[in-house]
Amino acid sequence: MKFNIFLLTCILLLSTCKKEDNLPKVRGDDTSLTENWMQDLIAKYPNESITLKDICMPRAHDAGVYTLNNCNGGNECNTKTQYLSMEMMLKSGVRVFDLRPVLINGVYWTFHRTNCGGLGCEGVDLRTFLEETKAYLDEHNELVILEITHLCNTGSQDPGLVALFNDILGNTKYTQNANLANAFIHIPLDEIILTNASQGKVVLLWEDVENFNQNQSEGIFTYNFIPISGSYSNSKAIDIVIADQLQKFNNFNVHANRLFDFSYTFTLDAGAAVTCLSNPENGVSIESIALEGRDILASTLDTWIANGSIRSGKIPNILSIDFANTIVTKQCIRLSELSLE
Repeated sequence: MKFNIFLLTCILLLSTCKKEDNLPKVRGDDTSLTENWMQDLIAKYPNESITLKDICMPRAHDAGVYTLNNCNGGNECNTKTQYLSMEMMLKSGVRVFDLRPVLINGVYWTFHRTNCGGLGCEGVDLRTFLEETKAYLDEHNELVILEITHLCNTGSQDPGLVALFNDILGNTKYTQNANLANAFIHIPLDEIILTNASQGKVVLLWEDVENFNQNQSEGIFTYNFIPISGSYSNSKAIDIVIADQLQKFNNFNVHANRLFDFSYTFTLDAGAAVTCLSNPENGVSIESIALEGRDILASTLDTWIANGSIRSGKIPNILSIDFANTIVTKQCIRLSELSLE
């Protein structure tokens, strides 16, 4: 979570927030190169059996928090993590989503809080998030991954939550009726999203599922079905985050049966989060740091390529970011093509 519980609690009685006016400006992203980028890669490299190990996918951190509801100690400055709707994130090429459901008075929401029921806000309602996912997959034969984590007042054993996913996503859910001969990350993409299919697929990874073998035929998979290495840096300083992520990436064994997540996210410290509440106009927001970091993303990757950290055969497979857009996707496409050349 983006702020310290103790210090924020001290000022909670002095600050409240109302529902924000949302959806912010969609900033004119040209999605012509990003809406179908996985299928475009498959077509561009017909002699390659492209797998998840070969590509880099944009990942939206706290993906549902592009609109704010029911805030308690949170506001746009210290809680909001995206500005594009789910529909626009998908069109912008984001393919992995950090999805955090909470059940409140019979309604399922997404959320970003210090903990279950803690300081922060709800985001978009889960039904809207899933409906936009389904609508996109009905028109685009791409692979989408939903990481269902930080479950609050609900979980994979909640019939209502499972029914919501099933009823909305329907036959776009990826399912398995038998164990795979190879790990999922080594299965060619064109065997998951068949090139002649009329719909895309969504993989549901549940944090609270222990044995996916019992659930895979229904599209319920454990979080480790797609094994991932890497972790966030817990800093708002861009240079610290870059150095930390580079060290983790250099230590990553590319031959391991895992993907690497380059966590390009910046975490507000307690002081910055408090300023966001008491003086949001002058506070350093998650968005301002994220956009500053995004401005130097290309040059950061250029440096890693120049020094040999990123090279053909070793790229970050996931790029996690706040305020994701086509800029991030185009960098992921660039890395994917480097890997496939």
